[in-house]
Formats: sequence, structure tokens, C-alpha cells
Amino acid sequence: MDFRNLVAELKRRNVFRVATAYAIAGWLIIQICATTFPFLSLPEWLITAVIIFVTIGFPLSLIFAWAFELTPDGLKKSQEVDITESVTHRTGKKLNGIIITVLSMAVIFLLVERVFFAEAAFIENQSEFADFQTASIAVLPFVDMSAGQDQEYFSDGLSEELLNALAKVKDMKVAGRTSSFKFKGQNENLKLIGDELNVEHILEGSVRKSGNRIRITAQLIKAEDGFHLWSETFDRELTATNLFDIQEEISKEVLKELKVRLLDEEEKDIAESPTDDIEAYNFYLKGTQYEAIRLESDLKLAIQQYQEAVRIDPTFAKAYARMAIAYELLSGYGALSNEDRLNLVRENVDQALFLDQNLPEAYAALGLMYQSNGELQKGIEALNKALELNPNYALAYSWLGNLYLFSDEQKTIKLFTRAYEIDPLNQVVSSNYVYTLMLQDRNDEAIEQYNELIKQEPKQLLYYYRVGVIKAYSQGKIREAFELYFDAKEIDPDASFTLANIGLLSIDIGMEGYFDQVYSEVVQKYPDSGARIFLEFWGLYKERKYEDLALFIQKEFESGHLQEVIDDFQIFAIYTSLKNLNRYELLDQIISKIYPELTQNSIRITKNNHLKAIFWAKSLKERGQEEAFQKLIDPICDFGESEREKLKTNPESDDYLYPSLFCADFKEDREAFLAVFEEYKERQNLFLVYFDLLEVEPVWEFAKQPIPEIELLKEKAKTHMESEFRKSVEFLKIKGEWNDSWRSTFELREEQQ
Repeated sequence: MDFRNLVAELKRRNVFRVATAYAIAGWLIIQICATTFPFLSLPEWLITAVIIFVTIGFPLSLIFAWAFELTPDGLKKSQEVDITESVTHRTGKKLNGIIITVLSMAVIFLLVERVFFAEAAFIENQSEFADFQTASIAVLPFVDMSAGQDQEYFSDGLSEELLNALAKVKDMKVAGRTSSFKFKGQNENLKLIGDELNVEHILEGSVRKSGNRIRITAQLIKAEDGFHLWSETFDRELTATNLFDIQEEISKEVLKELKVRLLDEEEKDIAESPTDDIEAYNFYLKGTQYEAIRLESDLKLAIQQYQEAVRIDPTFAKAYARMAIAYELLSGYGALSNEDRLNLVRENVDQALFLDQNLPEAYAALGLMYQSNGELQKGIEALNKALELNPNYALAYSWLGNLYLFSDEQKTIKLFTRAYEIDPLNQVVSSNYVYTLMLQDRNDEAIEQYNELIKQEPKQLLYYYRVGVIKAYSQGKIREAFELYFDAKEIDPDASFTLANIGLLSIDIGMEGYFDQVYSEVVQKYPDSGARIFLEFWGLYKERKYEDLALFIQKEFESGHLQEVIDDFQIFAIYTSLKNLNRYELLDQIISKIYPELTQNSIRITKNNHLKAIFWAKSLKERGQEEAFQKLIDPICDFGESEREKLKTNPESDDYLYPSLFCADFKEDREAFLAVFEEYKERQNLFLVYFDLLEVEPVWEFAKQPIPEIELLKEKAKTHMESEFRKSVEFLKIKGEWNDSWRSTFELREEQQ
């Protein structure tokens, strides 16, 4: 048949007009159903049915238009109608009218749908978005149902990966791993779990591995009433592809039940498979379980597992990232030289990011590395990127809070609190959360909370360290601090920072012989650790070896190590040491690097930098830089006054004392100085500070004059320190740690006088 004749015949029989009219009418019917059925609470399958019927009807209408013709005598087969009697041209005109009418109806529908139904949909979506903000879940560790009960690492790892997948969704609140895993193996009431973790839903399940088969059962439960929202069993061959498909299906079903809509990038993240090799994945899962424990031996085992994972699959980006974090943790919880730490972390982070530019764990590792290097701004940027990629990354909030300790205390408090909301049972997170009480000078509350945490988890060393700091440096209870540090030492005799705390406390209280012994132990066990750097710094300062200390400060500062451990007392020691050598330029470099907010046009004084500002201001005055000195005075004085106002609501607050005293001292206002000093001397909790500032290196101009009130305070501080020295010696004798040949700094100074 001639193609042109066929087209002409199709036109004559109005087949094209019928197709056009049907297509427009069918589209309009589908749109009306899709828009109105949900508002009429009709089931979704009815819309599908309409689409199917309309689609089936389209070819039937074309066949009908070809085979039949409408005549004045009724409907006849086209082949029975003589062409001279055909009225298809009139039928065509009618079809044109139908097309115009249907098109008009479609336009009217679109206008109505955009104005009225869109508004209703917007309202519904806003309600749904409200659900997004409150959608919350805890993923409990799946139960190992394997015959040999030897696949716990696998079931735990699967649970953690599901948790991580859900945590990347911005409109979800997902309880952290540590908090969820606290309920492992416990038949706790789900409502109690929901209340403790502050979540509305629980995802739990089981895993059974048998040969090359795996069966995973998952169920989503409403915590409030135990109602099962969804459950399913997946029975598949054990391959990496199948395993990640199951994880993706579970994640999407959970999000669907919780009415959480995925963004395109979030859907892509959930669908991604970190590795195609099940053996590599097994090693990775074992590594994550060891890493969670954080003891030195377990961190080393975690690294071994990650190394095996990337050996088998060199493209396993997540294993590289977790290995970088484990190396960073090992440098703090165990023994790893700074050079090795930097090389190993950098190498694995670079490899992880080369393979996957959107891996939150890689940016978290990068942030930790920058923090250790003293590159705080870069660390902040990296951790913010990690949180952008995973808004439920509790440890990243906690690590970011540590970085702001130097500059923005309120931001630190907010970040520590946010981490706690996500993972309240995580030991590091909970410790940092209680630390916010210390930042607010609520020390008694902090001690009470830490004691409760110690009862719950007596092997977490961080709790002992924090209480020890409060006891020693806020309350002057040196012996009690020693007891806490020795409790920590009994838990883990080789923890480097336990020894660092003991060493610092011993030299602060004048136990120079005992300090030498502790320092020797640290040098022997951890020659390249932060603990060694910390103790060497204080050892040189307390022995007044200013030349050696200046060389040490310059070396460690240039290498980036000094920023890891610097605090108020260290900046005081740096100031006094460099002052004695007239090396102020090195102090300027340190201030500019670590506290740039003090060198900018708009100076910002905070709780964390006000002492640094004071010592730097003194150095400027001492070398005649009056303009720079005057620029610091008003912000320091204003900070003192604003902190003094806090006494109205918090009697424990004492951050106003230093800046107020120094402000009066700088302005040579004797009356104001003595007025503040009257309040200052009533404080019984800063004897170590008194001793250093008043006895060792008086930094107030008035303190160099024979003022009776100051002399009385010096005697009081000395009496208290000697009392705590004797109590601490008795304690160390009980522990078999004291040598009677050792003498105190107090005795040696009296002999020299």
C-alpha cells in the first residue's frame, strides 16, 4: 500500500482527530482522578486502574475510528459505506469542536488545580514537614540468630550501617550508635527505651547466616504503644550486592512509614554500596566493633581489620576513613608519635576522599587531624562538612565543640548539648555534656553528674580526669584529685594521659622528685606522645630553665604540637619565661596563631581567652607598645564587669576576678584593686593559682609592693598548699609511690632563703 494513500485515508476517516481528542480527554481524566482521589480518601490503586483503562482504550478507539463510520443511517463499517456517501468531513468538524471543548476544560482544570488544589497540597505538605522534624528513631542492634552464635560482629555491623544510612537524612533524628547499643541483649520495655533515647520509633531485627545464605528480619515499632508499623523478612544469597540491597530496602521502607521524603542526594547515599566484596565488608564490620571500645589494644585491632578490608578491596573508601579516625584516636588513647599520626591519618584521609568526596567520616577524620595540628579553622570547616553530610553525627558535634573551646564557649555548649541529644549514652558525649556545667562554673553539679556517670561506666577514664581537674584547680583538694587519678591508673596502668595528670599535679604541689619519676615513665613508654610534651613543658618551667623552655616552646610551636595542650596556665608560663629572656616576639607569634581574635581590629574577649589577653597586654606594656596595650584594656575591663553581673544568678562564677584585678592594676587604681581583692581573697578554691601568681612570679604591679592583704593571702595559699602536700604524701605512701628522700619545693625554697 502507498504510504501517502494510507495517511490520506487515516485523515479521511478522522483517525488522527479521534487520537487527539482521546489523548486530551484521557489525560484530563487521569489528572482529575490523581488530584481528587486523595482528598476523597479513595485507595491509590483506583488511580492505577484508571490509568490502565485509559491506556487500553487508546488503541481500541483508533481501531474503532478506522473500522467504523458514523452515517445519517447510524454506525456502519467503513468498507460498507460508499465514498460518495461518506460524511466524514462533517464528523471531522464535530471532532474539532470536541477537541476544542476538551482543551478548554483542560485549561480550566489546570487553573483550578494550581489555585485550589495546590494550596491544599501545600498545607498537607507543611503538615508532613512538621512530621519530618519530629520523625525520630533508634536502631537497636540486630540479634545474631546464627546456629553458632558467632556472627555478632555481623549483626552489630548491619545495625550500625542501617543507623548511618538513616542518620544522613536531614529530616530525621536518629539516636547515636552508643546509646542504641546500650540496650543490646536486654529485654527492655520499648517505651522505656524510647523515653531514654527521646525517640518515637524503634527499628529492631535479627540476622541468621548459614553457609552462603542470609536471612534478615526487620520490624519498625512505635515506641509509645509497641504497635508494629512494618515488618519483613529477607531471605537471600549472601553477597555484598544482596546485603546492601536489603539495607536500602529496609531504610526506604522505614522512611516511607515515617513519612520522610528523601532528597535526590540522600536517595543516592542510601542506594550506594561501600564495597562489592563481602569478605572486605566482614573485616570492616569487625573493625567498627573494636573501634567503638577505644582502649589502645582494641584500637590496634580495629586498624588491623580495616587494613585487611582495604587490602581485599582497595576502593573501599569508608574503611580508609574509619582507619584514619582510629589512628587519630590511638594517638590520644594509646601511644603513637605525632609524626606517625600525621602521616597515617593524612594518607588514609586522602585515599578515602579520592574515592568518595561525600564521605562524612573522611571529613571528620580530617577535622581531628587539623585539630591535632593546631589548624583550628581548617578543623572547623572539615567537621562542618561532615555534619552537612550527616546531620546526626554525634561525635562530629562533640569534636567540633572541642575546637570552639578556644574561642566561643557558648557555641561549645550548644554543640556538646546537640551531641548529647543524639547520643546521650555515649561516654565521650555525656562527659562533654557534663563539662558544659564546668564551663558555667557549676562545679558541684558537674561533680555530682560525673560521679553518677562513673557508677554507670566505671572504666571510662575521661570521667576521672574531669572530676580531678575540678577538685585540684577549682577547689584546691589536691589529695582527692590524686585519688581520682590513681583510680584511673588502676583501670588502665598504661594510659598516657593518666600519667600526665599525675605528673602535672605532683609538680604543681611541689613534689619535684615524684614528678621526675612520672616523667621518666612517660618518656620511656610514650616518647613521642602529647603527654610527654605536656610534662616536659612544665618540668622545664618549674625548674626555671628559661633558655631550654624557650627553645622547647619554639620547636613545639613551629611543629604544631604546642596547640594540642595549651591552656591558661601554660600561656602564663610562656609569658613569664619569654619575659625573662626578652623574647616577646615568640609570644606575639603564639597569640596571633592560636588566638587571632585578640589581634584583630574588633577584639573579642571570652572566658577562654581573657587570661591570654591579660598576659599579652602586660607584655605589650612592658615593651612600651602603648597603643596596642590600650586597645586591649577596655575589652578586658568590659569583660570583667559583664562577668561580675553573673554573680547575681550564679554565686560560683569567678571569671570576673582576674580581669577586674588586672583592669584596676593596669589603670593603677589602688582602691578598685583592693576592693576586688577583698572578694578575691574569700575564694578558697584557687590556691594553686594564688601560689603561681603571687609566690612564683608576681604579675600584678601591686603584688610587688608590701600590701598586708596580699601578704596574708600568700601565707594562706602557702599554708593550704603545704597541708595538701602532706595529705598527698601520705596517700602516695599508702600506694607505695613515695620516696622519703624526696623533698617539697616549699622546703627547698625556705632553705635557699
